[in-house]
Amino acid sequence: MKNIGIGLFGDFKDAGKNLGKKGTSTDITLFNYKQGDDAVFFVEPTKYPEKITPLIYAINMMDYALVFVDEIKPELAETLLALDMMGVEKGSFVVGEYVDIEQLKAIISNTSMKNFEIREKDYIKIREDMVALPQEIAGKPDESFVKIPIDHFFTVRSVGTVILGRVKKGTVKIHDNLRVYPTENKAMVKSIQVHDKNYDEAPTFSRVGLALKGVKSEELERGMILSNGDLKVSDEITLNMKWNPYSKKELSVGEGYQIAIGLQTISCKVVEKEEDTIKLKLIKPAVYESGEKAVLLDGSAKIRIIGVSEL
Repeated sequence: MKNIGIGLFGDFKDAGKNLGKKGTSTDITLFNYKQGDDAVFFVEPTKYPEKITPLIYAINMMDYALVFVDEIKPELAETLLALDMMGVEKGSFVVGEYVDIEQLKAIISNTSMKNFEIREKDYIKIREDMVALPQEIAGKPDESFVKIPIDHFFTVRSVGTVILGRVKKGTVKIHDNLRVYPTENKAMVKSIQVHDKNYDEAPTFSRVGLALKGVKSEELERGMILSNGDLKVSDEITLNMKWNPYSKKELSVGEGYQIAIGLQTISCKVVEKEEDTIKLKLIKPAVYESGEKAVLLDGSAKIRIIGVSEL
């Protein structure tokens, strides 16, 4: 059973509905396509470019990027910058008939996207190619513990609290008792659904709907993580920044920004700065693992991505 996540970027307006069946929709929208036991979910940053965070969420949820380019225009620059700074190497450009391919190749020649394929906008072929991608494109399965970032949550009558997310690590099973990071709360898995079918367990990379006992939906936030592992939780984070090369802004102690880690976005303040190293005080704790990427944002600025750091 294969499960692959595809991010939709650029001129994605009609892409999702032509590639899959529409699912949950908020500031990001999910579209699902199933072929036999194999499944692909497409994630669209619906509220982008009005808000920068859906773009970051979509990048963090996907395994492979589809960047739709009807024409090369300035609005594309921020998307390409985000993909490059977050090191996205697997993907394709889906180009319109009037796009100058050589110009596009020149733009991406020194970025992480330099080896992206160039595709025509043939939705049937794109969908079939996406479901044919190898599961390995999502990475090597890690069974050391269960880790499920929450991207949506709600209350269902007669069921209770339900969360939607993707199993990033491990195999989740009915009756698992998992911590709701970064809180100390615990939740028991009452039932598991994958593509609207009930299962006793779901392996790594599955998109799941979990009914939970022991936690209310009002206590949840996007980006919280269900896990039985030992994850890091802190409201102080030190970053060794890779700055946005197009930003001239110099950060100063005392200034307020936002930090995006996984599916969390948290307001923070610069408390120390020495060259490329900054220390941030967060208004609430974040949960993370070593090696994850943190994106420093200024959502109200013209250039919204300040830089990226590995945690």
